[in-house]
Amino acid sequence: MKRMIFIGLLVSASLYGFASRRMSEHVLRYTSLDERGDTLTLSGKVSVPKSGSAKGIILLTHYTIYSLDEAPSNKAVRKGLETKLFYRDYILVIPDYEGYGSSHDRVPPYLCGTLTARQCVDMYLAAQPLLDSLTNGKPTDSLYIMGFSQGGATALWTLKLIEEQYADKLFVKGCFAGSGPYDVAATYDDAIQRNDAGFPATIPMLVMGTNTAYDLHLHTDSLYTRELKEIYDTYIAPKKLGLIPILLKMPHANLNYWLTEQGRDKSHPQTRRLYEGLLRSSLVHFPMDEHPVGQDTICPSWQPKTPTYVFHSTTDDIVNYCNAAHLERCWKEVPTVTFDFGDYGSHLRSIRLFTKWVREQLP
Repeated sequence: MKRMIFIGLLVSASLYGFASRRMSEHVLRYTSLDERGDTLTLSGKVSVPKSGSAKGIILLTHYTIYSLDEAPSNKAVRKGLETKLFYRDYILVIPDYEGYGSSHDRVPPYLCGTLTARQCVDMYLAAQPLLDSLTNGKPTDSLYIMGFSQGGATALWTLKLIEEQYADKLFVKGCFAGSGPYDVAATYDDAIQRNDAGFPATIPMLVMGTNTAYDLHLHTDSLYTRELKEIYDTYIAPKKLGLIPILLKMPHANLNYWLTEQGRDKSHPQTRRLYEGLLRSSLVHFPMDEHPVGQDTICPSWQPKTPTYVFHSTTDDIVNYCNAAHLERCWKEVPTVTFDFGDYGSHLRSIRLFTKWVREQLP
């Protein structure tokens, strides 16, 4: 077991790994901060091509997961939907996120972008000595950030943190954000208007994650229907079922099957508190209805200096296209940002197109 201490960062790391013919995989444990500012041991995976000629490093912020087995530290890199086009040529640094891997006993602060970005950057910093040792002290200086869905939003939050606080230490050559929930509050509004839950398993993840991230003291009995409470307690909270099995357990698309009348009413005190938390998790926001909560437009004062590529299917059935459209309204005139929107099919289908699209952009 190797231990590294980083001066000024207060980040410690330990690692273990295994090798295959094409790459070596290393599980990294490191210290970061939780939602209360307390130190927390987190984990993730580092994958390094065996050829020793990596074209770059990708800090990969993964999509939403549900089971402990889906965490990057517990899964072979070569089998991942996001990773199989990259592991032969690129060093991959993939955080588990809080709530998985070594912090599996905690509630994930789902979609809390500022917190997750901090934890992702801390992993990258913790991985640097490992990369030095595995590449004979000559790691590539070409760093990219890539993420899809939850990872798409996290990728932009991570780039924001790096440009604002680590510009003198880290240089990102490109950031790729696919189908991300950049306007979390508007996603809620859209679901209410259409009475469409999208992927219902994200509802309790979002409620519990927002409650955890901002210490809202929400009472879920006033928000969850009996059906949702049973699903959450039995399948989601224990983190034993993966994305597809969870999907099969929750076939009902109507939002009112999962959220109570109070949970669909922003004037209800509990729901108003939740919605204000969703606004805090939104990188951008444009109001979707006439309700007085959240009428202020949010456009970040930060604009990417790094070449940034935003991909979204206009027919996405889980992360509504309004997220990308709202981001474009804020950054339409930013010369470093390129948008790629089209009818690329469903959310789950478009991930394959996104990874192929990113691969074509990279050297």
